[in-house]
Amino acid sequence: MAAEPQRLVLRHAQDEGPPKAGAITGQFGRQAPDYLKGLNEEQRDAVLTTEGPLLVLAGAGTGKTRVLTTRIAHILREKRAWPSEILAVTFTNKASREMKERIGHLVGSGVEGMPWLGTFHSIGARMLRRHAELVGLKADFTILDTDDQIRLIKQLLDAANIDEKRWPARQFAGMLDNWKNRGWLPQDVSAAEAGSFANGRAPNLYQQYQDRLRALSATDFGDLLLLCIKLFREHPDVLAEYHRKFKYILVDEYQDSNVAQYLWLRLLAQGKPASEANLCVVGDDDQSIYGWRGAEVDNILRFEKDFPGAKVIRLERNYRSTSNILAAASHLIAHNEGRLGKTLQTDVGEAGDLVQVTSVWDSEEEARQVGEEIEQLQRQGESLNSMAILVRASHQMREFEERFITLGLNYRVIGGPRFYERLEIRDALAYLRLVANQADDLAFERIINVPKRGLGDSTLKILFDTARHQAIPLMAAVRMLIETEELKAKQRTTLRAAGRPVRHVGGALAQACRTRGSGPAGAGRKRLHRDVAARQVAGQPRPARESQGTGPLHGGVREPRWVPRARIAGDGARHRGSRRRGLDHDAPFGQGSRVRYGFPARLGGRAVPQPAHARR
Repeated sequence: MAAEPQRLVLRHAQDEGPPKAGAITGQFGRQAPDYLKGLNEEQRDAVLTTEGPLLVLAGAGTGKTRVLTTRIAHILREKRAWPSEILAVTFTNKASREMKERIGHLVGSGVEGMPWLGTFHSIGARMLRRHAELVGLKADFTILDTDDQIRLIKQLLDAANIDEKRWPARQFAGMLDNWKNRGWLPQDVSAAEAGSFANGRAPNLYQQYQDRLRALSATDFGDLLLLCIKLFREHPDVLAEYHRKFKYILVDEYQDSNVAQYLWLRLLAQGKPASEANLCVVGDDDQSIYGWRGAEVDNILRFEKDFPGAKVIRLERNYRSTSNILAAASHLIAHNEGRLGKTLQTDVGEAGDLVQVTSVWDSEEEARQVGEEIEQLQRQGESLNSMAILVRASHQMREFEERFITLGLNYRVIGGPRFYERLEIRDALAYLRLVANQADDLAFERIINVPKRGLGDSTLKILFDTARHQAIPLMAAVRMLIETEELKAKQRTTLRAAGRPVRHVGGALAQACRTRGSGPAGAGRKRLHRDVAARQVAGQPRPARESQGTGPLHGGVREPRWVPRARIAGDGARHRGSRRRGLDHDAPFGQGSRVRYGFPARLGGRAVPQPAHARR
């Protein structure tokens, strides 16, 4: 018998306690929870309809986010599911954060127990990391961004002797994204679809691309859902596990879902018969804006066919706009053919300003007219902070910016390059990716000459050929080449320096992990230091097997090798210069301290009687 979910206390709600009578008579006299107050009739109906499939057609500004968050709060309050048994899917990270904040306001800390509240792709990534080995990946797989994806495609085109100028890598990347949004694997691509690129060689390139991603233990954005679909289809036991886990599924902005997202949801919702599935989707058939990204508005139009007996609730009361704006929008959208239909209305008493439509010859004339209108509003006492210009695409901002500079108007651009898309941020992340996974060749390629190191094409070609022929990562090829005479001394020195930041950062992170906190390991290190200091004061030498050297004493030498640029002094009989290689654990206390703090802790091993064998 399953354990009963614990009761979550909602803020501003009365502590009523569990009903003492039967399921029906016990509800008499109970007051409605505070979170239901302020909801209109349609919103309240959508919140209280918890069982079976539900389609909520929510117009713009009708409070759909409030409905979703209140519905989750109601499910938790009524103890119909644990927080971890609710799958709530949004389309953007911003919407996900907003939903978590609102639910947290209603249920307090209960939202912290909702690990399955997020975007389609974040939840897909979470599922893949749990079952990575079933799809040929490692749990710490890398998710490539667009830049790395195009770099990888260029390598494949070059290896296949395909002219990248005639068949651009960016074009093929767009085709891949389109195919993955449709849920197509390489074998699903038809000849008609493939014929538009490289004379029909696209499916083979697609397969090579996927094979290369698997070798790198990486995915692209589209794989996060595509591989989940593959996982569910090939491993019914995994799908059955999620059927048991999720008792309620809620989806926001359903009209913007593509085929892959639709298939992903359908598979997860199959735990019950279609007429009994606890799936609630919220969307607006008049607001589909992601058609360029593969969105299919038909997904929301056929919901009632996919889930027979589904209840449909329309949210038509707008809380955002005036009646004039709603009338203009409704008049335009009424001409659409593919829609379920609804009429927005508002309780705002004032009709508001009329919508003005102006025709201009070109974008420069538009910028001039807008600039003149802004100056006129300024003369009337309006603040620049009360004005905004919305554009369809970022390239349209150029004319406005040039005009504002000419007029001397202060402005602020919102929606420029994202933080993680900046060049320097991507370079820094590539270093961190290499620290986490030294087999990440795409990250290595990005930073091998960042900053400029003077490595020419011939050196890089030798490096890439070595990695390809030996079937090893590029970082392993670097370690191999710097120990041979195949490259010139200057090139070997440069390659050695190129890998040093990765080793140093990795060592620093490992040291931080070891020294963090005051647990038993930290106490052991402090005790060891005190013992060594006591022996030094007493004039006693440190036993070889107890000397700490540059790392922990426990465990053997996992990977014996020389440490470059090590300054290590022995017991007086041996000495290594600062630019030579060597290691001796049996060092006096003072010199041992310099050794201990001068090396990354990850290079640790145990002391041995013969220092010549203590190479690391």
